[in-house]
Amino acid sequence: MPKTERSKTRVRKDQILEAALRCFIDHGIAATTIDMIRLESGASVGSLYHHFGSKEAIASALYIQGMEDHFHLLRESLEECRSAEQGVKTIVRTYCEWISDHPDWARFIFGSRGEALSEEQEQKLREDNKAHMNFLQEWFRPYLEAGELQDYPFSVYHSLLVGPAQDYAKHWLSGRLKKPLQDYTELFCNAAWETVSP
Repeated sequence: MPKTERSKTRVRKDQILEAALRCFIDHGIAATTIDMIRLESGASVGSLYHHFGSKEAIASALYIQGMEDHFHLLRESLEECRSAEQGVKTIVRTYCEWISDHPDWARFIFGSRGEALSEEQEQKLREDNKAHMNFLQEWFRPYLEAGELQDYPFSVYHSLLVGPAQDYAKHWLSGRLKKPLQDYTELFCNAAWETVSP
């Protein structure tokens, strides 16, 4: 397929995913119909089925793409870090910025994992998460070995670093807290560093 056709296909798929996200946020996955997504996206039913196959596949693709988008952004950001402190703060900052830039997508991810993912997609997500955690562990290894970070089990690092921001984000996204997550990004970055610094 020529490059221009591939890019048109990518654009069309993204338009469908964006329309589906709006529908899922407004109505929930179960209540959203293919026809609602078709109307919201302007795509034909044939196009929806050609690109995704089903409403459930659209929900899975939306979930997986959101996670991949965040992972990709984080990896790019970490490549520019040259210290443990920069890395820790970058993880938290990237997390907060991604959620702030994509509140509906984050809301969807936080609230629909069990409903959005088939067993096959759940397995893919587990594999993606494992690869992501392996990447982070390798990135932090030299700093852990040099004593520049607390020697906690790596399995708790995610909770220590982004747990407080994640908790606040869920409350903010649900409307229970009014002050935007981004207003507290630096506070969460500094708290994370204080938690894991030696």
